[in-house]
Amino acid sequence: MRWVVGAAGVGKSAIMQSVAESPLPSVSERASIFFSINERNDGTKAIITLAFQLAAKCEPYRQLIEREITRDPSLLQSSLSVQFRKFLVQPFIPHSPLNSIGRVLIIIDGLDECDKSDTQRELLQLIYDACSAYPSSPVVWMIASRPEPHITSFFAQDTVKAVYEKEEIFVDSDEARSDVERFLRDELTKIQHEFSLNPWSQWPPEHDLWKLANASGGLFVFADTVVKYIGDRVCGNPKLQLKAIDAHPLPGVPQEEHPMARLDALYAQILSKVSKR
Repeated sequence: MRWVVGAAGVGKSAIMQSVAESPLPSVSERASIFFSINERNDGTKAIITLAFQLAAKCEPYRQLIEREITRDPSLLQSSLSVQFRKFLVQPFIPHSPLNSIGRVLIIIDGLDECDKSDTQRELLQLIYDACSAYPSSPVVWMIASRPEPHITSFFAQDTVKAVYEKEEIFVDSDEARSDVERFLRDELTKIQHEFSLNPWSQWPPEHDLWKLANASGGLFVFADTVVKYIGDRVCGNPKLQLKAIDAHPLPGVPQEEHPMARLDALYAQILSKVSKR
């Protein structure tokens, strides 16, 4: 099990999305769930969602799950623990027909955005129990969340430490800055093509790109907001939108005291450009 942890906006979801979509030679099958407040936050549907994805990709798994549901239709309304055992543990235990299908990667992003903290902890406990009981299972887990106290305390338990690896993403780390700069370059190039801007001239100018990357620091949410604003057809010309952005953090507010100061400044600048009509 791997726990990817970091503050809001540092790019956890971007990392998880990349892992979910990129070819991984060591992985035979994968399934993912991306929790989101007010959209996809029902933790009681997590196991069914993951099982459905695996069934759509792996025929032997589909046949096995189909037999289980035919035998006991109430599984679809059962508790998380029952569904977890039937759909994500028993199919892959030693001597199971699916134990030899290769590595199965299961991704859970935004665990802290699942609707109830009790459900979050229950999911973590179920995953830990499975990892402890069946260390040779082909199922591996990748979980991303903010460092919420109840999640952090769960992973801080001595018994749990033995079964997971922690990957912490820091705001303003060199790696985060590099990733954000790459993201800005890629997305602004797409905007250049979409708006048919002169392909022979460099846009945005390198000093403007550097300015945006420097203001973003390691915050993907800042860079993503910048890209959406510049590329918004309702707002106007991307060149004018780029000029409208004041790429500086709030003056006099240390980044370590107010990690979102840069984003606050960006929102304020964008709102100041909204027409009063």
